[in-house]
Amino acid sequence: MPDDIFQDALPPAQRTPRKRTFTERDRRTLHERLTDCAHNPDLYDLAEALPPPGRVGRRRGYPDVAFLFFLAARSVLASARRTAAHLEDPEIWKIFRSGVRSELGAEAALLLPETGPTRSQWLHAQRRLRDHADDLWDLYRMLALDQALEQGIFPGDETRSWSNPGRHQLIAADGTVLKSPTLARAHRSIDMKTGEIRYHRIDPASAPQREGGGNEAYGPKYVFFSARKDENYLSRVFLDSRYVPHQHPGGEAAIAVDGVLDIMDRAPGCMGVLYDGAFRGTHRDAIARRGGLVINKQHKGNEPKFYETLRPGRCIHELWAANGRIAEKVPLPTVRRNWSRCQSEDWKDEAPAPTAGTTSWKFPAATDPISTASPSPPLAVPVNARPAKATRNADSTAPSTSSRSPSTPAPTSSSTPTAATPSRATLSSTRHCGTGA
Repeated sequence: MPDDIFQDALPPAQRTPRKRTFTERDRRTLHERLTDCAHNPDLYDLAEALPPPGRVGRRRGYPDVAFLFFLAARSVLASARRTAAHLEDPEIWKIFRSGVRSELGAEAALLLPETGPTRSQWLHAQRRLRDHADDLWDLYRMLALDQALEQGIFPGDETRSWSNPGRHQLIAADGTVLKSPTLARAHRSIDMKTGEIRYHRIDPASAPQREGGGNEAYGPKYVFFSARKDENYLSRVFLDSRYVPHQHPGGEAAIAVDGVLDIMDRAPGCMGVLYDGAFRGTHRDAIARRGGLVINKQHKGNEPKFYETLRPGRCIHELWAANGRIAEKVPLPTVRRNWSRCQSEDWKDEAPAPTAGTTSWKFPAATDPISTASPSPPLAVPVNARPAKATRNADSTAPSTSSRSPSTPAPTSSSTPTAATPSRATLSSTRHCGTGA
């Protein structure tokens, strides 16, 4: 939640940086990361959830936990080919043997081969793991949440502050398009010069995706859920990961809402979620009805909405919600119309000298008839911003002003004063006590 929610947004250069710089203590060597994977007790709990091998056929050369360690090491080494090359080294394979010895005993460690599985053995075992992927994911979600609770994340007996929640009380979620494992996008391609027909392997989960910045990406899309206790990067726990089917009803946000609600149901100490602009009002409402807090960027294009009228005394203050902040509707100073011509032939109003706490600018004159009544909903701009350009006043026949094309002012009668028009109202987060809105 921004610190300036009840005032104008600070410029980016004046905001206090909150992201901590990556330091030397956050670094982990390759040997340390593989040791963490081998000594993780959740790895062995996942292996016990798989069905035991059958009695018919040749005996397996490696247990299921060895291929789960291969899967974990692949995320560290970035590819299956590189993982197989490292595990063929007896010194690297000793890391896993020591983990098995500490978790399953010395007898289970002695039954392991001298080196790790090859890439072909991993590809064969991967098909078996994929058949039980749903059961493995269900168990992983429970184990990951238990690990987070043991680290002090989502405490149920801690004080809650809805205006300033703690980092360890919120879920951090985001959608990401992963790189497609195959470059081809079609099963078959034809060489237009030779007429050769080529067949390719494609990833059925990959599809053209559009990211938040408007960039196009090709690959499968997932939503990741994580949480951490403090500023230490190594304390982060990945709670869940869900695939977003292409053209799914509701898209990424619908999948994210389901994941957040599932975590909140199993973790009473969870207060809400941090997300990006993919969430809209309907998604925030679904989480808020469960008692959750959603902190995300306000989607652009929303019109200001009336919030409340305050009457502390003789003053009247109208509060509006604009750009994710509480703003006050205040009138601008009365302006006088300048009748000289400009190239665009738009009517221009120029405000008088600014008073304390206000800023003046030139802006297009209103197209509505001159009236002393209060204007309809205010413009969604702060006092120190330039409002949007309005259309030309069709009822006016006199020329307008511009410093780029000199012209002669239109003749006016000395007995007729210059017409004064009321200015538009605007939204401001500054205090204007004593001025009615």
